[in-house]
Amino acid sequence: MATITRTVTGQLSEVVPFLEAGVLDRSRSASAEAAVDLATSAGGVAVRGFERYSMTGSNRVGMTVTVIQDGPDVHIVGITLGGSQAVFLKLNTIGEEEFLATLDSTISQWEAERPGG
Repeated sequence: MATITRTVTGQLSEVVPFLEAGVLDRSRSASAEAAVDLATSAGGVAVRGFERYSMTGSNRVGMTVTVIQDGPDVHIVGITLGGSQAVFLKLNTIGEEEFLATLDSTISQWEAERPGG
């Protein structure tokens, strides 16, 4: 399992579609598998589930992305799962790390394109 936590400035309604498009565009075999949006007094929470085929590990890898509006800040948490062919321990996490890198680079693009991003 690999994880990333980042905070950007923006609105949930703009950040979430940007992240979705970035993850799907950066991986040919990625697909959006699930989506949940919740309204909160602080602005809301969006959870997205993605999956892709990992050529390196010859298996499927899943990633959940949770996005939380907190005033002007948007907290982003990405967690990848699966990708190992072993039964009791993880031998190959390269696919997970590569999938998580698509989210990381998308967040960096958000920051680069928006002042104070």
